[in-house]
Amino acid sequence: MAKERNMSHSTLAVGQVEITVLHDSEVALSFNRTFPDVPEEARARYVERYPDAYTKSATGNASLRVHFECYLVRSQGRTLLVDTGLGDSNSNPNVVAQIGSGIDGVLLSELEKAGFKAADVDTVFLTHLHPDHVGWNVTRPTADSAAEVAPTFPNARYVAHEADWRAFDAPRDSEIFGYDWWAQTVAPLRRLGVLDLITDETEVTGELIITPTPGHTPGSMSLIVNSGGEKAYMMGDVFHGPAQVTETDWVFHYDMDPDTAGKTRNIMLDRAEQENAAIAICHHSGFGRVVRESGKRYWQAL
Repeated sequence: MAKERNMSHSTLAVGQVEITVLHDSEVALSFNRTFPDVPEEARARYVERYPDAYTKSATGNASLRVHFECYLVRSQGRTLLVDTGLGDSNSNPNVVAQIGSGIDGVLLSELEKAGFKAADVDTVFLTHLHPDHVGWNVTRPTADSAAEVAPTFPNARYVAHEADWRAFDAPRDSEIFGYDWWAQTVAPLRRLGVLDLITDETEVTGELIITPTPGHTPGSMSLIVNSGGEKAYMMGDVFHGPAQVTETDWVFHYDMDPDTAGKTRNIMLDRAEQENAAIAICHHSGFGRVVRESGKRYWQAL
């Protein structure tokens, strides 16, 4: 069984693979913004069951604690980073201002604290191309110094789904979100020649497979870890918090295809439950697995 090691950074051993959580940022978002169609009485029992997933707003109402987590995965001599978080006011200025309350993310310092450098990463796997998952893709001295942009992870190939490129390529980014971010974070990857767009299931190592999990975005993908008879799923935004493990029909505000997103959640839960796999949800801290209580599925933290 996969085991979480007692380290300064939360690291999960899955067979011979090591997965380290790297925290970038955290914000509190109201339920009305994140799950606008879910009434207060429906969410109350999950606020009680998962107190670490919620916080109180200034008015006393429960808000969702939204973590922006990235994951460093080490497998068969490879070092892969899952997502690049929110970024800072130079790398992703509009998103840090709009979503991050103007507070810079700390992914790079967390990477160093875990004992790694940006140059150690050979693959950056972007689960999808929403602005809060691509923030540290590139670096620049100031927010407007486009001529000096460089890949944050200089030895890495960046991997994303072609359908998300088509979905968010400017000006569609600002049409969907109300502010632009594509030109600062994603478009430079192609110009710099470091971006690989894929469309199908792709093997990274003999222990790591990227698989499509659409719905939240058309090109959403997950990383499947399979090593030594143990499994783990790194599922990006297939889920937005532990409550959706039970309430798979809850629609997150930014799910682009809610019906497909719900079907994907059920498919991945079936697999995770059958295989007793560890699961990671980008916007909730740590690792968990699926358990059954009174015929319903729930998230259980490891």
